[in-house]
Amino acid sequence: MSKFSVFFLVSLLFSVPSFAQQTQLLSVDYRESTTSQLVLDFILSDSTEYKAFVLSEPNRLVVDFSETVLINNIAQPLKSSLYVKGVRTGTGGGQENKQALRVVFDLKPGIEPHSIVVENDQATTYRVVLNLSPSPAIVKHKLLTSSVSTDTSPNFNDASVELDESQSPFFSEWQLSGKLGFEELGFFHNGLDPQQHNNYISGSIEPELYREWDEGKQSFTFSPFYRYSQHDNKRTHFDIRELTWLLAERDWELRVGFRKVFWGVAEGLHLVDIINQTDLVENTDTEDKLGQPMVNLALIRDWGTLDLFILPGFRERTFSGVEGRLRSFPEVSVGDAEYETHGIEKHMAYAIRWSQVVGDWDVGFSHFYGTSREPTFKLRALPTGSLKIIPYYELINQTGLDLQLTHEDWIYKYEGIVREGQGHTFYAMTTGIEYTLFDLFSSGLDLGLVVEYMYDTRSSKNTLAPFQDDILTALRFGFNDVQSTEILAGVMFDRTNNSKFYNIEASRRIGDSFKVDMEMRLFSGAPDTDASYSFREDDHVRVEIAYYF
Repeated sequence: MSKFSVFFLVSLLFSVPSFAQQTQLLSVDYRESTTSQLVLDFILSDSTEYKAFVLSEPNRLVVDFSETVLINNIAQPLKSSLYVKGVRTGTGGGQENKQALRVVFDLKPGIEPHSIVVENDQATTYRVVLNLSPSPAIVKHKLLTSSVSTDTSPNFNDASVELDESQSPFFSEWQLSGKLGFEELGFFHNGLDPQQHNNYISGSIEPELYREWDEGKQSFTFSPFYRYSQHDNKRTHFDIRELTWLLAERDWELRVGFRKVFWGVAEGLHLVDIINQTDLVENTDTEDKLGQPMVNLALIRDWGTLDLFILPGFRERTFSGVEGRLRSFPEVSVGDAEYETHGIEKHMAYAIRWSQVVGDWDVGFSHFYGTSREPTFKLRALPTGSLKIIPYYELINQTGLDLQLTHEDWIYKYEGIVREGQGHTFYAMTTGIEYTLFDLFSSGLDLGLVVEYMYDTRSSKNTLAPFQDDILTALRFGFNDVQSTEILAGVMFDRTNNSKFYNIEASRRIGDSFKVDMEMRLFSGAPDTDASYSFREDDHVRVEIAYYF
């Protein structure tokens, strides 16, 4: 179930003695620099408690002020802003105080905060400055504490993963971050194939090396990935997730190399997300992607952002091996893949996407031409009498539209595609709503309610259309504690055959550098005509302990 990697939370907590009188938020100033920095300057009438944190999918910076009221409407950022596409306010945030002001900054796609510096300036008025430095680097999860004080000297707390400047000049110019993971994958039932196992232990490493120069206009990112898996030799694999050079100017950006690009707004199924190939051996939720070679030119204008892609090099979808679980029967023979076209047509693809923020709407319109990332399958008999499945990759045209409306505590989502080239032209869509109850019963708990509907005009017997008439319902719990505890629980219901797919995901930080993730997935009632029938004995739990450095 896509996007069941729950919204990622980096918490910063600031505590000072509370004040009975309400503080006034007078204004917010935006300051952007070419050195990849966004400074948000909050002007306050008095001292107050506050906390700030980051939510992902979509990326948002949230700042909650205790006992605070808004005097004037906050000015929206310029359309040319590199980082912020919109700002909105409300009440909530899990504060125990009677009045809490919440300010939400919607960050532009691709802006993933790397460091947040907090500065307290009392020279003229009570001022809170959040210095947000976006970077593609993996975040080191660290709890920050600070407060608004009467000290006139600035106080900085930095969560960035940077090498010591006292080191040699060579190393001081680079930032090294990454993740080490240890995973246990356990299944409740014996597999359908006697070669399969009930327990799989694996380890992964994903470092990232980052450097920028030319006053932040140019940068280089290298992020390889490797996993070693017990039993399943197909899951033991290496990939370059990112190897990118970036040249960024005020109104355009050029990226060359291996990258991962995400399109879409839905929770259950990302129909418009077509740039990267799916890495199914990592996780069947289709969230993990292989790095794609590309040349990407982004034109940033008042009328929107236009992304142009040239995609040389085709990457085949990964599938579990004969000893692996969550695989089809018969096994997919990856090495025997076939293609509709050959030569340059096989390896080249082209894409274009226009995106813009129109009021409360996020709009994306895209088109892709090239070899489909989603193969069809051929059943072929071997001389031994056994069968194997051959992936067949065809040339397609796909046009996509994604919409998201954010209004107060409600989010309305839509993704739709029209694709031709794999038989008859078909239409598919995912639409739904999400409503969040902030500070439920004054407990500090945020509860999100998610409902989505998936529709596909292809027949229910088509193995490529498992969600042709399905409903997703889910609950999202954000505890707003220092451990950033989060839970997402949902069920996917197939209205055609009454099959169900249950999913529970939870995560919790341990200290500054460790994080525990848990997934439980259960399959129920799939008929033998459904693609998920091969998973009927594959109910499982996945637990990962990750170290971020």
